[in-house]
Amino acid sequence: MPKVFSVVGYHNSGKTTLIEELIKELQKRGYKVGYIKHDPKSHGITDKEGSDTYRISKLLNKLALLSPERLTLWEKREDNPLRVVGDYFSDCHIVLLEGWKSLEGVKKIVVGDLEVEGLRVKGVEDLQKVIHYILCE
Repeated sequence: MPKVFSVVGYHNSGKTTLIEELIKELQKRGYKVGYIKHDPKSHGITDKEGSDTYRISKLLNKLALLSPERLTLWEKREDNPLRVVGDYFSDCHIVLLEGWKSLEGVKKIVVGDLEVEGLRVKGVEDLQKVIHYILCE
């Protein structure tokens, strides 16, 4: 089972930008990384230019967009990111979840001032702090 971390924060707090830089740095170090985006309101469109998943798809061969009752592998599922990690990302070293601030049992990287327990960061400027947190946990 890969290490799983959830990057959480308010809308437009810099979560996706931080994740992009984390992926690049982890890949440089030889790690295989997976990514799952939370889409609680079912607004996600994976092929929309400029969307989060469009941006991340330029960096990875394996990613998913998980909404309630739907995984963007066009398979009906429950909204359970850890089950998706086990089913589809078991060959990865690290899987980064974007969202799921209430998910129990997953270490969180908190971007900004969201009141959630986890490693608090300002954003990309704390990249090395986040890398250390991920690799040393």
